[in-house]
Amino acid sequence: MTGFEMITISAAAALTLIACWTDIRRMEIPNGLTVPAAVSGLVCHGLMQGWEGLGRSAAGAAFGMAPLLILFLLRGIGGGDVKWFAAYGAWMGSVRALELAVWSILFAGGIALLLILLRAPGLRKGFGAIAWPWGKHPLEAGKGGAKFPFMLAVGPAFAALMWGGFG
Repeated sequence: MTGFEMITISAAAALTLIACWTDIRRMEIPNGLTVPAAVSGLVCHGLMQGWEGLGRSAAGAAFGMAPLLILFLLRGIGGGDVKWFAAYGAWMGSVRALELAVWSILFAGGIALLLILLRAPGLRKGFGAIAWPWGKHPLEAGKGGAKFPFMLAVGPAFAALMWGGFG
């Protein structure tokens, strides 16, 4: 692994940890994190790799943002998640941004399935006693469903991709 790859992975890991922390605590990923992260990714790639690196970083931001923008428009995630993926893509590039988006959506589906299973009669009573910090409790949520921070899915997806060495 080159020194530049270590820089990009370290930046992406820090971005992920900070976003997980803020999203889990407040259901928010602030612009004060995403905007400087995206700009610094663009600048770093531009300085280290010239116009070609800047172009790849910009493409990474666009490809990171695109699939999440669709989920945002469907009201499945918040705007901070979209901006976070743009910043992640600016650091990690198109392929890794899309890869993380796919894995994060799969992890989010797993969390949603778990929440549905916990509504089963045998599990309902025990699960109902657990406090839910992100709005309506999943057992009380009606048509809109229960909400959870998307970073609950992104964090483990990022860890799995790091552990697997990315596809």
